[in-house]
Parts: sequence; C-alpha cells; structure tokens
Amino acid sequence: MTGVLSLVWRLGVIGLGALLIGGMGAAPPERLPKACEVLQALPGDVVAGQGLTFQTVQDHAGKTVLMSMCTALGEDDLPVITLLLRQDIAATAPQTALVAREAMIAELTGTFGHDPAAVFPQIGEAAMWVAEIGQLTVWYRAGRVMFIVTTTGGPGSPKERAEQAAQAIVARFP
Repeated sequence: MTGVLSLVWRLGVIGLGALLIGGMGAAPPERLPKACEVLQALPGDVVAGQGLTFQTVQDHAGKTVLMSMCTALGEDDLPVITLLLRQDIAATAPQTALVAREAMIAELTGTFGHDPAAVFPQIGEAAMWVAEIGQLTVWYRAGRVMFIVTTTGGPGSPKERAEQAAQAIVARFP
C-alpha cells in the first residue's frame, strides 16, 4: 500500500510540475485597444489636428485573431485617416514580420500581375508602403500585430502622413 501511495504522490507532484511549467509558457500577448481608440490616442498633429469623428467600420473578435477598423472623418465628413488593426492572440507564435511582409508582396504581385512599387520604411519590425493602393502596412510585436494606415487630405503626401501615424502608433503602443 505504501508503494502505491508513494507512486500516486510522485505522479501528483510530476503532474503539478507539468501543469505549472505548461502555464509558465509564453504569456498571452497584451492586447492593443481597438482601432478607433488607437487613433484617438494619437497626438492631434498626427491625425490632422482637426475635429474628427471616429467611425468603427469593423470589429471582430475570434479565438485567435482580433480585428478592428476605424475611419476618422474630418469636419467635411471625408476620411482623413483609416486604420485596420489585426492582432494575433493565438497561443502559438505567428510567422515573423519579415515572412508576413514577403507573403503580402507575393499576394500583391499575383493581384497586380507585377511586383508592387513598394518602399520599405523603418517602422516596427517590418513595414511596406505600396503606392498603387496608397497604404502603409506595419508588422510589430513579434509579428503579432499588423496594421494598415491610409490617409487622405491634409499637408504633405499620403505616404508621409501614413508614416507619421504609424510611427506614433508603434511609439504609443510598443
């Protein structure tokens, strides 16, 4: 009987240890706020410094992905900036930011029938401005966060304004 109790006790200790070690794996990634909250948290000069109305375009929460999209409208009710925010919340590690960027390039090449006219600014872990569609895509937080910024109106080029917003997002939500 003592041998059985000893075995049960050892198995219990081993099981508890495995449970504790399993629970000590990579912590779930800290979630970013939704896209409209992210845009509202940016300095006024980044979001055109005017009275903006923020409209949620999309808000999806799945088991492994959170996605939200927000458009900030100017006083003329025209879009000033749009942010699509995708967060990978899966327990497993996602593909790296550079691999994700290469996959997007391949997808756009298939869509356009030629390589996109892309520029690769130094924002986050990987970033790509695609002139044909006027959008900046940024990956960071170990590839768990991908966001797309499009801008219209205001001073400077859309690329410059999108880069300014992306840098502010990464700085505000590291």
